Amino acid sequence: MAQNTLNPRFPHTCRVYRLEGASSFSKGEEKELYKGQCRKSSSDNIRTFNTGSSTTGKVDSSDYRVSIPAIVRGLQKGDLVDVETLCGTETKLRVVNFNASRLLGDSTEILCNLPSS
Repeated sequence: MAQNTLNPRFPHTCRVYRLEGASSFSKGEEKELYKGQCRKSSSDNIRTFNTGSSTTGKVDSSDYRVSIPAIVRGLQKGDLVDVETLCGTETKLRVVNFNASRLLGDSTEILCNLPSS
């Protein structure tokens, strides 16, 4: 992905996609939902916490927030995000939660987890 230099509010480049048909026997096929400018930042306000035992009451946490200056149609929890910043590339960030809005212009906010190893 080429680094975006046109809009200083969205200095990063990202790709949002889904793996369709993935199984233990196949990697599946990638369906691209969005590719273009974005802004990645740490998500300091969302953290993991438990409301019960180790198997119940767990709440997903997010490590990053990705802001996109467009509506990403068809986005679902579990989709993946690759982000290229000035400092490097993060790949396969898992979508935990998202919100699309047209209030102040089209935008999508995505909360992501680091890829599991």
